[in-house]
Amino acid sequence: MLSQNLPILSRTDGKILQLVKLLLALCLATPFFVTAGLLFPYTASKAFVFRIIIEISAAFYFYLALKYPSLRPQKTILFWAGLIFLALTFLSALFGVDFYLSFWGNLERMLGVWGIAHFVLFFLLLAALLKTGKEWRIFLQVSVSVSSLVALLAVIQKFAGLGNLIPQSDRVFGTIGNAGFLASYLVFNIFFIVYLFVSEKGRGWDLKKIGYIFALLLQLSALLLSGTRGALLGLFGGAIICLALFGFFSPQKDKRKYFVGALASMILLAGLVFIFRSSSLIQKNPGLQRLTTFSFNDAAAQNRLILWQRAWLAARERPIFGWGQENYEAALNKYFDPRLSPYESWYDRAHNFIFDYNVAGGLLGLLSYLGLAGAAAYGLFRISRQQPENFAIAALFGSLIAAYLIQNLFIFDTFVSYLMLFFVLALINFVSQEANLPLATKKKPASFGSDKKIFVAVAVLLVCLAVYSLNIRPILASRLASQSLSLPLENYQEITADFQQALSLNTFGSGEIAYQICLDYLFRINQDPGLTQNEDFYKVASGALQETIERSPIESRNYIALAWLDLYFSDQHRQRIDMAIELGKKTMALSPQKKDAYLLLTAGYMLSGQNQQAQAVVEQAQKIDASMGEEVKKYWESLK
Repeated sequence: MLSQNLPILSRTDGKILQLVKLLLALCLATPFFVTAGLLFPYTASKAFVFRIIIEISAAFYFYLALKYPSLRPQKTILFWAGLIFLALTFLSALFGVDFYLSFWGNLERMLGVWGIAHFVLFFLLLAALLKTGKEWRIFLQVSVSVSSLVALLAVIQKFAGLGNLIPQSDRVFGTIGNAGFLASYLVFNIFFIVYLFVSEKGRGWDLKKIGYIFALLLQLSALLLSGTRGALLGLFGGAIICLALFGFFSPQKDKRKYFVGALASMILLAGLVFIFRSSSLIQKNPGLQRLTTFSFNDAAAQNRLILWQRAWLAARERPIFGWGQENYEAALNKYFDPRLSPYESWYDRAHNFIFDYNVAGGLLGLLSYLGLAGAAAYGLFRISRQQPENFAIAALFGSLIAAYLIQNLFIFDTFVSYLMLFFVLALINFVSQEANLPLATKKKPASFGSDKKIFVAVAVLLVCLAVYSLNIRPILASRLASQSLSLPLENYQEITADFQQALSLNTFGSGEIAYQICLDYLFRINQDPGLTQNEDFYKVASGALQETIERSPIESRNYIALAWLDLYFSDQHRQRIDMAIELGKKTMALSPQKKDAYLLLTAGYMLSGQNQQAQAVVEQAQKIDASMGEEVKKYWESLK
């Protein structure tokens, strides 16, 4: 790798720089973080820690960048690609259907504009501060070490439970919380391991090389045990591309034949696996078994195809800037297909990057996302031409980007995939820069007058406010909500106090907290009908849901939750049935083919004695979809 000279820093500033680098390295450890004390423990715990680290790092970096101009990021093609991606994500939120949700995101995904801004800042900090190949190698080793621990826990998970958060499972997920997300994370690190192994100095087998082989086998095992077809296809596709690049374009022409042979062997092996897909060896391996038994007629494939079709219709309605980040539900409402109902009635992703980014950001959003990959490919192509000795880096990381895009044809970006993506982009940005940079050590620090000191003080104050208001308070609210949901049934009447306290913190997650607690409460009512007498809870929950509806009127799930709440608590106030019916009508207006609206209206009309109207709703559901209509009819008959 290249090495770029650092400026001469004072002792204090040097320590600050090392602290920021340590914090950035700690970001790569966040995939290991998980806690049962928060809502969405696998995502929120990682995202909040990452955001706090980035915000603190940004404050220190702002001071360093003002004082040492050579520590500012260079205006490379990837620098502009990252800023354009962020800018267009913001514009899609601005011109979308729910700016609040698009900007702040939700607790489950944590990927609104604000969340994505932290990943872009992560990229900029890495690009500005990591100036030597040795530093980048250390960061790669940190990522591989963390991913190996995650993989180890996942492999153990196959055979034994590791507590409530990592129970024994046929499809492992480790600390990531989802088998597909784990696989996406491992694909990146498998390429990192290969790079570290082939670039390790020395011809012998030292402890480092043995460790890399062990880490590779461990992570490949976890990937197979995750049973994630998309990631396996992505890894296979990336490996094929990598071998082809080495086999046909390597500057070491005498070694090309070996890579061509490996390429042919890999293709042959894949063919044999497919031919003998019915053998016990293949069928006993969950990853290979799922990969070789794929059919367009199975339920999962049909589900994805329907989602893609509907996402295309939604994207055509808002083709330029899209619906805005995290507004996929609103986009799908109008185009919801009742054939999806047996699986779920609520979706927030299309499970394909083309449709996901097209719906969220329109054509411009999709192009800006592809622009990240394009800018990375251009940088790698340039270095392979200008510096043949770095051809291996270009081939390996170019193949990694290809593997990432292939797997994202079947899944969507999450916290861990964004973390890895922007880390890789920063690395590619480093290796693709010109080697003959001016020596920064010859430049004196810029003058640091009172105006800059004021800027730094303001920046520190803003960061402190952001850390508290946008991280600490949501963490406290999420913790209180988690405590509420963990109450045993016999103590569930006590939920209101913690619930109300969580809402009083007034964070971007308040709407999500209200929805999740209401959903859990409705489920518990089926176990203890006496919970419908808790008027204090009803007032808090209904008020919170109504506030969320007023702020985000296109999210149908909040109408549905509030309507069912009104119906369950209708014994004491009969007008709540009428309120539920109105909410059901609004849900139907938002999503005419969603089963929930018909079930709601059927229940509301039956409870209010309007049997003919209930029957009319059933008949309407039958006309839309026979399967959905039959389910609504059975529910109607159970209420008679």
